[in-house]
Amino acid sequence: MKTFITCLLTVFTFSAISQNHDFENLLKNGKSEFYKEFDKQDYAAAVANLEKAVLLEPDSAEAHYFLGYAYSRLNSKDGKGIVNMNRALTLKCSNEFETVNRLQPHYTGETLALDPWSKITAEWGSLAMCYINNNKADSALWAFSEGKKRGGFSTFFLSVNKAVLDRCSKNSILISSGDNFTIPLWYLQFVENYRTDVAVIDISLLNTDWYPRLLADKGIATFDLSAAVLDTIDYCQWEDSKVTIGKFAWKIAPSYYEHYLLRGDRIFLSLLRKNNFQRDVFFTTAFNEDARLSLKEHLQSKILVDKLITKKQKPVKYAQYKADISKVLELGAKTNLNCDQEINFMDLIRYNIIAHASEYLINKKNKQAQELIDLMDASIDERKIPYQDIEVGEYVEQMRAKLKK
Repeated sequence: MKTFITCLLTVFTFSAISQNHDFENLLKNGKSEFYKEFDKQDYAAAVANLEKAVLLEPDSAEAHYFLGYAYSRLNSKDGKGIVNMNRALTLKCSNEFETVNRLQPHYTGETLALDPWSKITAEWGSLAMCYINNNKADSALWAFSEGKKRGGFSTFFLSVNKAVLDRCSKNSILISSGDNFTIPLWYLQFVENYRTDVAVIDISLLNTDWYPRLLADKGIATFDLSAAVLDTIDYCQWEDSKVTIGKFAWKIAPSYYEHYLLRGDRIFLSLLRKNNFQRDVFFTTAFNEDARLSLKEHLQSKILVDKLITKKQKPVKYAQYKADISKVLELGAKTNLNCDQEINFMDLIRYNIIAHASEYLINKKNKQAQELIDLMDASIDERKIPYQDIEVGEYVEQMRAKLKK
């Protein structure tokens, strides 16, 4: 009897080890597709491996996370595929990220671009835009509402993007970058009818075939290119070149591999030329500089947005900055501490404050520097929202030490 029980335990142990080995291999093989060259990625193969992995280990948040991403990439590999998204795949994708949030509310596994909370927003927002492009307004409204119901479109990012729109002047153009700006902005305008006077334009999607045409057809943006050219314009070789629009001139550097301007860059430039500064132009914050047509030196920071200025800028007074940053910090009370993108955003706001406090300290304006540090400490708890860069935290400690002297 004793020998039989020992053999039975051995069989169970071996079976468990074998199953775990199978799971690890399936997870590894599924994840590997995401790291191959773009044209060699096979997301159908990723799905096949990861579906088997979650059957073996249904409580693995990481397996569900990557399966959700595999469904997402199978549905729309990049922005070009948004117009052909499939509702059933969106549901599958969302279900996986919702499962991750149930299993591990603050996901700590390996990540790709977005955390599970933000990915739910991105999926349903993209499906809504697919419906908008195909003139299915009711379906778009359903997709936005469904995404909100399932955990996307957080109170935090909707509040942030309301504040973004509030900083834009009437009938202005807002160039957005990143899912946590663009997609909540779409939601606010389409679902809540909020600040629809502002033309929201996603900079990355200008590289697609369908999006510039959609902007033109719906009157959201106008270009100085004909419809035929707008549909076919491609990237081109480019060297540092001076560009003039009205009385404003600046030098544009290549944005891609130091030798090219992308299709989206050329379409954005066409938009600026057609606009001819008749409408104010804003950018969302934390923008990829390569996508801003070398306009960095001509932007005025308004914390959540940067405004394109064609004349010499006047420095923002301390009282105005303090009032503005105080309003932004109030948004921190709505932060979902399980969502890395929301935590990262508040850390970005903290860096903005640190940069200003440092400048005041260098200029021996210790009172203003201390007030900003105190405001930051009162609004952003380092224990809940730690510094993403340890060296920045150490630098702040050095600032505090100098201010005590």
